[in-house]
Amino acid sequence: MFETVIDYIARTNLFNFIIFAGIIAFLFIKLDVSGVLRKGAENTAEEITNSETAKSESEESLHSVEEKVANLADEVGKIIKQSEDNANNIGEQIITDANKSAVRIQENTAKIIENKTVLLRNDIMKRASLASVEVAKNHIIKELDNNYDLHNRLIDESIEAINGVDV
Repeated sequence: MFETVIDYIARTNLFNFIIFAGIIAFLFIKLDVSGVLRKGAENTAEEITNSETAKSESEESLHSVEEKVANLADEVGKIIKQSEDNANNIGEQIITDANKSAVRIQENTAKIIENKTVLLRNDIMKRASLASVEVAKNHIIKELDNNYDLHNRLIDESIEAINGVDV
């Protein structure tokens, strides 16, 4: 009986194995597992190729960036040098312009002083002339008051001068 059970189990296991193998074979044929595996392999190969292309492009980009970074210090130095030169040139131009402005201001100030001096001189001359005329007038009046004959003679001369004028 024990042998019968073992035979039964062995036959059942064999039968199950055959059915399982048949289902696997059917699915393998029906689902075209080898085609799917082939496509997977092709896709993987294509992905590897794309990855290698992307890797080489990335390496080229990295190399380009490294070159730019390597030259960056030189470029910054050039920019700083150019900026310093520009600043020096502008500073020199400002100093030159300031000196020219100072010279113009000095020249204008000298002209203003000269003009003011002329105006003051003219004003002093005018005042001196007016004072001289006033002194002379007072002196003449005093002389005429003290010398009545001179007064009459001047009046007579003025009248003769008027009579001699033809109208």
